[in-house]
Amino acid sequence: MTALNPEPAAQARRQRVLSGAALVTGAGLMFALAGMSIKMAGETLGSTHILFWRNVLSLLILTPWILWNWPHSLKPAHTGLIVLRGVSVVAALLCYYYAVTVIPLADALLFNFSAPIFVPVLGLLLFGFALNRAVLLAVIIGFIGVALILKPGTNLFQPVALIALASGALGGLSAVAIWRMPANESATRIAVFFALIGIAITSVAVVADPRLPPPESWSPLVMLGVFSTAAHLLYVRGCLIAPTDQVSTLSYTSVFFGAAIGWMIWDERVDWFMTAGTALVVGASAISVRARRGTTA
Repeated sequence: MTALNPEPAAQARRQRVLSGAALVTGAGLMFALAGMSIKMAGETLGSTHILFWRNVLSLLILTPWILWNWPHSLKPAHTGLIVLRGVSVVAALLCYYYAVTVIPLADALLFNFSAPIFVPVLGLLLFGFALNRAVLLAVIIGFIGVALILKPGTNLFQPVALIALASGALGGLSAVAIWRMPANESATRIAVFFALIGIAITSVAVVADPRLPPPESWSPLVMLGVFSTAAHLLYVRGCLIAPTDQVSTLSYTSVFFGAAIGWMIWDERVDWFMTAGTALVVGASAISVRARRGTTA
């Protein structure tokens, strides 16, 4: 009787990890290109108008799913959490969209992706989730990294960076809301409610300033829709075929892609504060994801 050869199974696992890593890295590029599109659209439109039209386009794309699954498409498993998630994401994106138009693209991307270091703290404050030592260490390291990027007490400090950081905190709140949702909640339904809530909130500003986007804005708006959708699909697919704790932090490659795009198009420079802070935030996020996975396994 011959022993089973574990090599094919090991090779298959390695292939899944490599494929997942490639997909999540691709998502990082798409996130950076979406940020580029926001920065371009922001030259002629405000952040509320950009988000309004993005949500209108998203809802149009999702309409066939809504009609096909009617009336269940608009019956969430937990209304309160899905509304909390929608409102927090809208607020996060309004902060992020504004920040992208003012500060370097790489900085805005990193602050927006700082959500993982806020999740443990918000989970503790709102739902009483426990913090183990590894997660607490990750939070401390992450906030040290954020402090370096903010550059407080120096003439390089930009107050608008706090708005970008708020996008990360609000993104953490939306992640906690999803964490608490029932497992049978539909990801597409979550996206539908986000679009509806986003349109409802941003329509106030659009009604106050009713104007169609100028012709030069439509190209970056369409690019934003395409790149955002591609980023979501690539990231979700990558995390489905490979262990999330091994590939999720590769989404931070968006910061490096964003730095390259910002340098090529807007001559934005990266200093050592940004470099050191990015390393700490990425490391903290990796520790946090792995530690939380260990406590829920």
